[in-house]
Amino acid sequence: MLARMRIWLPDHPGVLGAVAAEIGAVNGNVIGLEVLEREAGVAIDELVVELPDEPGAVDAVCLGVRNVPGAGVEEVKELLTAVQDREDSVLGAAAAILQGATSTAAMNALLGQLNDLFDLSWVALADLEQESFIEVHGDVPTMQWVAAFAEGSRSGADPANDTTSSGVFIESVPETGLTVCGGRVVAIRRRERHEISLLVTVASRFIDALSGHERIH
Repeated sequence: MLARMRIWLPDHPGVLGAVAAEIGAVNGNVIGLEVLEREAGVAIDELVVELPDEPGAVDAVCLGVRNVPGAGVEEVKELLTAVQDREDSVLGAAAAILQGATSTAAMNALLGQLNDLFDLSWVALADLEQESFIEVHGDVPTMQWVAAFAEGSRSGADPANDTTSSGVFIESVPETGLTVCGGRVVAIRRRERHEISLLVTVASRFIDALSGHERIH
């Protein structure tokens, strides 16, 4: 079976090799690796691991990773299908947004792609000035909570950039007056936040182009 493991480990030479050796010791095989974050001597890596199709395989590989000093497991998720390269997944999400025939369709595509790509437990499109949600998916927090988080993001203490614990993101959509927000239990790491920002930018530019096309015609 395939599993996606999100681990943290000391960002020092040889540590990742030690992790791979522990995975191999329980008959696991690392077939994919993405670095999500490197900061303050700690790396957050996402591994795709091929494991024996037998009971206890996931527990065994987690124990193996934790045998490496300073390493830990943040999340493990079994994959039901073959995993796609991360860059290909982000490009595919951008292409799906660009297939929208209208601004509304493009925005809906953005929400759907963010939800699927980042395994969100909730995602919403909000008008913070009007204190209202335009579109919601999942168990969305109250508008008051979202507005407070957004305000905190604009202050000196920025919870949206808390890469150690925050599972929430807030992204304004330029030229629309709207904001995309979402969340999950697992922290959203620096690379993921960058990818989210890029997809929001793609949607914003495309919506602006659609609006201009409509004005011309």
